[in-house]
Amino acid sequence: MLKKLLAALLALSLLCSAALAEEDQIAALEARIAELEAENAELRELLSQEESARLLAARFDGGVITVSEARAEYDYLAYYYEQLGMDPDDHEDTIKNEVLNNLTEDAILTLKAQELGVYAPSAEEEAEIRTRAQASLDEMVDYYLSYQADPAKSDEENRAAVLEFLAGEGTTLESLIESMTSQGWRDRLFAAVTADVQITEEDLRAYYDQAVANAEMAYTADPQSYETDRLGGAAVFWNPQGYRRVKRVLIPFSDENAARMQELTAQIEQGGDEATLSAAVAEMDAIYRSLDATVEEVQGRIAAGEDFEALIDAYGADPYLAEGGAGREDGYYVGVGSQLLDPDFVAAAMALDVPGDTSEPVECAEGVYILRYEGDVEPGAVSYEDFLADEALRAAVEENLRSTYYNETVEQWLDEAAIEFYPENF
Repeated sequence: MLKKLLAALLALSLLCSAALAEEDQIAALEARIAELEAENAELRELLSQEESARLLAARFDGGVITVSEARAEYDYLAYYYEQLGMDPDDHEDTIKNEVLNNLTEDAILTLKAQELGVYAPSAEEEAEIRTRAQASLDEMVDYYLSYQADPAKSDEENRAAVLEFLAGEGTTLESLIESMTSQGWRDRLFAAVTADVQITEEDLRAYYDQAVANAEMAYTADPQSYETDRLGGAAVFWNPQGYRRVKRVLIPFSDENAARMQELTAQIEQGGDEATLSAAVAEMDAIYRSLDATVEEVQGRIAAGEDFEALIDAYGADPYLAEGGAGREDGYYVGVGSQLLDPDFVAAAMALDVPGDTSEPVECAEGVYILRYEGDVEPGAVSYEDFLADEALRAAVEENLRSTYYNETVEQWLDEAAIEFYPENF
């Protein structure tokens, strides 16, 4: 009996051992299957990332630039290069770099504008944008109607035709609104970033000192750049030696005579027989003589001591000296070696002896003018006090300092965005 019992227990033990061994094998297999599935998922993820990377032109924290976006921008810039006479293939790397920089910066700034709550315009701004866009579209329509209108059609039909033409060129009310809206959020972002910027006396002084040093270096190396800045109304912080200021009353030809003078000038430049050229010169002289009475009238009023500024407004046709012109306040800056002004103008200006002197009438392509010597230009740095007293200049400097702060902030955002470029993908 005991033997039978022991035999039964032994058999049961063997069965249990076999069952446990089978369970261990199953567990091991299941573990291996889980391990393979994990490896498989990781492999699929890597393959997915690799495939996705082929579709990306750039990535950064918060977003990506797709290949399709980059290609569209590339095609646009390549066309621009072609219009400048450059082969885009010779500048492929440059264009790609410009494309990626532009697109990523725009996308990052968009995210920042959204974070700061300034991306979307207010209801009032939307209404104002729509009004400006409509006014801009109406102005374009009126322009085209002035020479494209069909007399056989009604005003409404002609207007519809022009709107259809503009739409074909990509200009619609919606496109104008989109363009103005796009600029709007950038303006609001600039305002938000620079809202707390305080311009201190130290900031202004540092800017002034640096501007004086830069101007002295630039104008000494290239005196023509000084005249360019003066003619363009740019801020000037340093003056070279030997310059004076002059203004003029320009007495213009009539429109008819101005057109004829251009024809005669072109005729003389082309050359011809002596008789033809002599006739052209004689006709030009007659056109100049047609201004003699007005010139004498202006000279008489100058001699009587009338205000020269008033005579500029009454007779003058020089937009540079007109109300709102860049030279209205100071006039022309002229030196012995001036290259940007007509040699006759320079010679007449430099022949005047003392401030207040006026020149004899000088003939030019636009008519006849009389110069007045306004004063000498003090060489060297514009004084800091004059800089501070010039509200327009100071405002421009403060805006420049704000722009510098804004640009530095943008650079910091770009550095923090972990930008990666993939130019090889497009």
